Amino acid sequence: GYNDPKDLSAKKEHYERVQFLAGQFKAEAGSIICRELLGAEGKDTSPSPQERTEEYYKKRSCPDKVALAADIMEKYMRNEYINSL
Repeated sequence: GYNDPKDLSAKKEHYERVQFLAGQFKAEAGSIICRELLGAEGKDTSPSPQERTEEYYKKRSCPDKVALAADIMEKYMRNEYINSL
């Protein structure tokens, strides 16, 4: 991040970093939007939330997506994306 909101150079570098990491995730996962990652877009029209059961969580790919995000961040921190920014 950055410490001084008036430091436009640091803010720009931070924004570029966030955009790069989000782009890496999107390139590998296909989206950065949860409902798209879950394949739920436009399918849930009920105003009532689903009960959070073991079966409900089995259908979710969240742990895999979190692992992917962690892998991308680890690679970034190890400088494996040299000259990407």
